[in-house]
Amino acid sequence: MKSPDLAQQRVRSLNALERVLDWITPWLVEIGSWALGGLIALNLVVIAALITVGPVDRAVEIGVAAFACALPFDVAGIVLLRLIKDARDSRFDDLTLKAFQEAQFPDFEAYLPPANERESFARRRARIALAYALVISTLSIALTLAGLVASLWHLAPWVAGAFVATVAFSGLALVAVVVHSLPPQSEAERQLRRRHSTRRPQKEPR
Repeated sequence: MKSPDLAQQRVRSLNALERVLDWITPWLVEIGSWALGGLIALNLVVIAALITVGPVDRAVEIGVAAFACALPFDVAGIVLLRLIKDARDSRFDDLTLKAFQEAQFPDFEAYLPPANERESFARRRARIALAYALVISTLSIALTLAGLVASLWHLAPWVAGAFVATVAFSGLALVAVVVHSLPPQSEAERQLRRRHSTRRPQKEPR
C-alpha cells in the first residue's frame, strides 16, 4: 500500500507534467506541422518517381504501398494540429457561445461545460488531440521509413542497409546527447532519494 506522501507526490508530479505540456503545446504543434508537411512533400515526390518505374519488383510495390498509406496519416495529423492551434487562438468555444446567445438560442449554456471548467476542458481537449496526433505521426514516420527502405532496396540492398544503420546511429546519438546533457545528481537529490527509499514499507515475510 502506498504511503500518503508518495501518493501526494505522484499527483503533484502529474499536475506539473500537465502544466509543462500545456506550456509547450504551441511549440509541439509548430514542429509537428513542419514535420508532417515535409513528410507529405517527400511522399509525393517519391511516389511520383516510383510510379514511373512501374511494378518491376516486390520492393517497388512495397515502397509505393507504404508511401501511399503514409499520406492519409500525414493529412490527418496536420488537420488535428491545425484544429488545436485554431481552437486555442480563436477561442472557438467562446465564439460559439456568443453566436448562439446573439441568436437568442434558449439555454445554450446547458450544452457547454460550466464557465469555471471551460478552460480546463479546452486544455484537456488539446492534450487528447495532441496525443492522437503523436500516434498518427508515429505511424506515418514508420510507413515513410519502410517505404524509403524498400525503395533503396530496389536500388541496392547494401544502400538500404546503410540507410537503416544511419537512422539507428542518429537515434542513438540523439539519446546520448540528451543523457549527457542532464545535470549531475546533487547531494540534496541523493538525500531525498534515500529519504524516500527508507519510507517505503517493507514487505512482510510469508
